[in-house]
Amino acid sequence: MTTADASYEVIVIGGGISGLVAATRAAELGKRTAVLERGAGERYLCSTRYTGGTFHICLTDLLSGEDKLVQAIDTTTRGFARKDLAAAIAKDSTRLVRWLQGQGIRFVNLGHYHTFVLAPPSRTGPGLDWEGRGGDVLLRTLEASLVKHGGRILRGTRARALDASTPGWLRIQAEQDGTRTAFNARSVVIADGGFPANVELIRKYITPVPEKIMQRNARTATGDGLLMAMALGAATVGMDCFYGHLLSRDAMHNDRLWPRPYVDALVVAGLLVDGAGRRFADEGEGGVYLANAVARLADPLSASLIMDHPIWQGPGTSPLVPANPHLPNAGGTLHRANTLAELAGLMGVSARNLQETVDQYNRALESGTLAQLTPPRRTDRYKALPIKTPPFYAVPLCTGITNTMGGLAVNADGAVLDQQGTPIPGLYAAGGATGGLEGGPSIGYVGGLIKSTIGLRAAEKIASSVA
Repeated sequence: MTTADASYEVIVIGGGISGLVAATRAAELGKRTAVLERGAGERYLCSTRYTGGTFHICLTDLLSGEDKLVQAIDTTTRGFARKDLAAAIAKDSTRLVRWLQGQGIRFVNLGHYHTFVLAPPSRTGPGLDWEGRGGDVLLRTLEASLVKHGGRILRGTRARALDASTPGWLRIQAEQDGTRTAFNARSVVIADGGFPANVELIRKYITPVPEKIMQRNARTATGDGLLMAMALGAATVGMDCFYGHLLSRDAMHNDRLWPRPYVDALVVAGLLVDGAGRRFADEGEGGVYLANAVARLADPLSASLIMDHPIWQGPGTSPLVPANPHLPNAGGTLHRANTLAELAGLMGVSARNLQETVDQYNRALESGTLAQLTPPRRTDRYKALPIKTPPFYAVPLCTGITNTMGGLAVNADGAVLDQQGTPIPGLYAAGGATGGLEGGPSIGYVGGLIKSTIGLRAAEKIASSVA
């Protein structure tokens, strides 16, 4: 083993969108910058390659105005989000997309909150379709801009440990092509995507049976940066929540069924039941909340979606790779029966329990007492529909984890905070590696791509600091 030292003003750990935003902006502002990317290939895998490509805040158009966006974050997370993070995201999100456009990134407007969607769009059908699509093009475009401004990406380089013992410097221990390597930096930005693919961290924070949830991601974000920062005393926040969707259970072994189609539009219209045929979560909270609820079951592979024919023909055909017809066409199981008792038999659940569950729900819907169910069913976000018209359908489900919502505690400029809330000198984080913006009791989803705003702010803060 040999050790090669290199010194930079800024080192970014991770080459996804947040990492390349931070690195490119730092280089643009005159800082000698390098990105350490563990992937060795030219088009190394990361979740940005797979992204649907919409820049939004809480499913709200970025052009809605700062005050409305801050309120959306507060409402969606029910007060969980840090006020400074929410304000920073709301203030600079539009500036982020305008900056990206200045780097050569193209967007298309698909309407509603899809005002800024990376071009060309990737949501064209079931399964993975990322090469030459929005996220892939974005990363290649940003890399070209980074190099143009004097920065570089060191592929095949995995950061392993951080040492802060030398004042004014952070030392990164890394592995590069099987060789131990060390890098020195005035500032380090951790942007390696959080820990969705770290089985032991998922077991510790999210579910005791991580093998029973689907990795709906590139499987490269294993929490290296998180663990390194924690070893330096960094605080974490919101580690028990993730962004993901409900998928056909067959996605566990059929690659045509992930990352799309997902069945969220069906679940929020119908019912979600466990292996006993009973409801266990409020379907009106939305797909991300329900994906977390399924992951927290003793057996996350015991849940199923229940609906009738009007739901399958209505919400089932909603835009953006709808479950009807893509789920059965891609090989996903779709149980169909003329009675609920027959459907229960196909599902392997108690016919009595399933009938009681559906009857109780239908009565509450008719009488306007859904809020009195156990668990209650809210209707202010999604319309609840009756389950009365045969044929009846069931979809065996799994939960797919895309990104973790929790991570390193940071302030509005991405500075990593210690247990007392004090910034750790020279250490920053952005994107999926951070916590404090999303999650909380409501599993409030703010947006994945938009968290790269903090990468932009971190680079600008670093550049403005006195060396």
